Amino acid sequence: MRTVTPEFLTFADQFADTLELPTSWDVEIPSAEWEREQIQRQLGEQFQVVREIGRGGMGVVFLARDIALHRLVAIKVLRAEFTGSDEHRERFRREARMTARLSHPSIVPVHSFGDQGDLVYIVMKYVHGESLADRLRREGSIPEEETQRIVRELALALDYAHGEGVIHRDLKAENILIERGTGRPMLTDFGVALLRSVDPVPTDAAKAFGTPHYMSPEQAAGELDLDGRSDLYSLGVLGYYMVTGLLPFDGVTFESLAAKHIAEAHVPVADVMPDLSSRLSVAIERCLLKDRNERWPHGRALADSLATRRPKRRWFWQQPTVRTALFRTKMVAELAMFASALKAVVFRWTAI
Repeated sequence: MRTVTPEFLTFADQFADTLELPTSWDVEIPSAEWEREQIQRQLGEQFQVVREIGRGGMGVVFLARDIALHRLVAIKVLRAEFTGSDEHRERFRREARMTARLSHPSIVPVHSFGDQGDLVYIVMKYVHGESLADRLRREGSIPEEETQRIVRELALALDYAHGEGVIHRDLKAENILIERGTGRPMLTDFGVALLRSVDPVPTDAAKAFGTPHYMSPEQAAGELDLDGRSDLYSLGVLGYYMVTGLLPFDGVTFESLAAKHIAEAHVPVADVMPDLSSRLSVAIERCLLKDRNERWPHGRALADSLATRRPKRRWFWQQPTVRTALFRTKMVAELAMFASALKAVVFRWTAI
């Protein structure tokens, strides 16, 4: 058994679907010997397991060597306790199919999928580098210029995925890998993604999956008809987190976080970081608007706003944004109604 430090638990998202392994240990985490043994027993002629590199509530990720092709790969394996569940096996299959249809420089590609007896697995490209979550835990925040580049590149990746009908629904620091050498952000973990052309909106596949700290108001409220603007809200949360080292909202329960995303105003990023350029602060604040019709219409528009040189006119966007947020906070009286509605929604958040 290995353990993680209390400091790690402070920064770790307790609702995270994927949790990469830290480098120091004090609190027990279960080993994945069964999953490793399954790979060695059934895939030993193809892959040699090197070490465990990540885990979540439903899956374990191993670094492995592809023996025939002489390359490193990442193998994501369904955990032992879920191999008897047809639902969990199908979700692994959906993730593989969903990701395999996408081909973009900032999306981690899938090489293959397998379902052999007790072993259900996805073979993916191994990204040499670290997760954005690891970087933030180590450094606290990301410099403005780099944050702007990362947000722009992720906006383009999301724009491509949305064009293919795929809504990620779980954009967060843990699901962004930063490639060593290039610094390129790469989006991974499409385990709870929604394929709008295949998944009928009123089905179980469309319910409120994701990580509450990053959820859009409509996703937190359990709305079923989500679109790409929900992912752009999550990207705004990520941008806010990168430049400030803080999340716009925090809470100890799903319900409290959901209520804040739906009805409370966050502290404007420019108030936390007064020296932040107006271009980046405007981009982040527009992502975080409660009404999705007021956000960026698509990822390309957000990316373009970060690629074009503009004079500093912080008042132009920020004041209306803050006023809009403050106006909505006056609706506190309606929080009771929201709370009641929230209780009626079947909230489900996943662990892959």
